[in-house]
Amino acid sequence: MTRVALLQLELKDSPDDAMEHAVKLLQQVGAANSEIVCLPEQWYPKHLESIDELKPIQDVAREHNMVVIAGAFFEYIDEDDGEGMHIHGDESAGSSSSSGGSSSSNSNSNTVARSIYISAPVIGADGSIVGRQFKLHPFGRELSMVKPGRRIRIFEHNGVRFGIGICHDVVFPEVARLAARNGADILFFPSKIVNEGIEPWQIYVKARALENRTPVVAPNLCSKEYGGMSIIVDLVRNESLDIVLPYVVVASAGEHVLISDIDVELSRTLRKARMMELRDDDYYII
Repeated sequence: MTRVALLQLELKDSPDDAMEHAVKLLQQVGAANSEIVCLPEQWYPKHLESIDELKPIQDVAREHNMVVIAGAFFEYIDEDDGEGMHIHGDESAGSSSSSGGSSSSNSNSNTVARSIYISAPVIGADGSIVGRQFKLHPFGRELSMVKPGRRIRIFEHNGVRFGIGICHDVVFPEVARLAARNGADILFFPSKIVNEGIEPWQIYVKARALENRTPVVAPNLCSKEYGGMSIIVDLVRNESLDIVLPYVVVASAGEHVLISDIDVELSRTLRKARMMELRDDDYYII
């Protein structure tokens, strides 16, 4: 079993208050021996100007030997770092321009072109930043603000592999399918879903879990505008009928912490059988 957790956070106006509160809840799930925990999209009410702003979360991850998917943030990334592998600290984000989410910063007379992405930093159990997943499908006004990511990355902790999609990415089945085919045992979707979107969002989450035989963890924000109702979807098998059913845990509309034990070995067995059912001819080519 792998113990996963999500934080359904109330949106706060102050970055300091938001960070302090998130750290308090992370301490709670860490004390419960959670192995991988995920925060929602844009719970931090500002652009991430330096990765050093996540240091309090890195400290908690190190203290409790757990991986933290720190949510998803607007973040400036060097143009030559489209995979989010360069980790910078103690640096300015520069000033934004109106040309497709790009900016530049000067250092030692060298100009470094930068672009803004929606980024999900992954903090390892040793407290280090092990990488980022960029949002592949920006939504609404984000389309004119950020650049989309180009690929799905697979991360690993204690032999458990996981992939990340960000909010609107869950709508596109190719994202989850690609992660599953590349060995993801669990999918995480940090999200920011308004009240009116909760029902279709949960349908998408359940579908991604069932069609790929891969458990999904999807935290949401909560406020007057954002509807909470975060969801964890695991899988159970009805042996007599030979069907797979979703085992669903759903949070309330208010602030909530969910912790669940995922049977990774069962989902691996189920996923292997599902992937063997896929046709290898040109049936899927449109």
